[in-house]
Amino acid sequence: MAMVQRLKKTGIGLLCVFNAGFLLGHAMAGNPPSAGPQVSDYIRYVETDPAAESKLQTALTRFSKGDLIVDLVAVVHLGDADYYANLDDYLKRYDVVLYELVGGQFSKEALEPSAENDAVRGLQQVAKAFLGLEFQLENINYEAANFVHADVDWTEYEELLAARNQSFGTIFQRAMALTEDSEAEGFVTDEAAMNMMMNQLVAAVLTGNSSALKRSLAPFLGEAEELITQIEGEDGTVLVTERNKVVMTRLYEVAAGGQRKLAVFYGAGHMPDFEARLLAEGFTKDDTTWADAWTIDPVGVVNETNPSGSPADLMANLLSQSPELMVVLQQMSEVLEALQQIEAVQ
Repeated sequence: MAMVQRLKKTGIGLLCVFNAGFLLGHAMAGNPPSAGPQVSDYIRYVETDPAAESKLQTALTRFSKGDLIVDLVAVVHLGDADYYANLDDYLKRYDVVLYELVGGQFSKEALEPSAENDAVRGLQQVAKAFLGLEFQLENINYEAANFVHADVDWTEYEELLAARNQSFGTIFQRAMALTEDSEAEGFVTDEAAMNMMMNQLVAAVLTGNSSALKRSLAPFLGEAEELITQIEGEDGTVLVTERNKVVMTRLYEVAAGGQRKLAVFYGAGHMPDFEARLLAEGFTKDDTTWADAWTIDPVGVVNETNPSGSPADLMANLLSQSPELMVVLQQMSEVLEALQQIEAVQ
């Protein structure tokens, strides 16, 4: 029984890291200011009536300091086509849009298969197939004149990871440690709730019901800021803390050049830290508006992304069209094998 529960918690830990990928970005001076006990919302799940549509929403929050305006435009990296169309149109109004992309300035080559993005493309294909969602990089015009890259390149990223002695493994260990803490906010630690979540996810995948699958994932994503804040801890991580420092430096460089209306276009998981940094710099927090990232059909409405075949047929089709997906499956297998070895030692 203990082994079964640990495996379930391992699944929740993997889901935490997977959700962090939705909110923290593409690819994968001093201590950061504290965000305080209350983490501001930049992503939320809204369900008022099971008979009505539910929504996963991201926030746009304005900060101002004198005549300088900085809008934190939160985004999830997989969403509805209309969501990205509306965001793309909205971002045209800014003098400068500071955007994230680990590895360097956007180019169309970034969408082509490579050793760095095989895993991302594989997850993209899975999400499109099972969730009916689109990928941010393919639906936002990153070549717009007002878009300015504000992130680390691959060399900087690797150097920062080495300097902090961090990796995917250490972040996963933090998530796993939090799943053992019954007081951790946003984590499913109750066994009955854990069973229900896992059963819902498995049933949604097996039936190919994308609405049910999104309805299972969206509430977890809606709490992900708390999860990420706790995973960051007091010392922070490269994924958020160090990359956010790069953005703040770039923001002040752009502002010094005379640009007064700026947007920080980053994953929602980065935004509580950005907010704390802006407030510490003397900015005032103003209004927040919300954008519908996922619109989910009411309970009972079956929306099949694969109506013509079984999930096995769907996976076989994905593998034939997207060989890079095998990389993702292999990496998942290696993680599980490593976990089994840890269990054997313990």
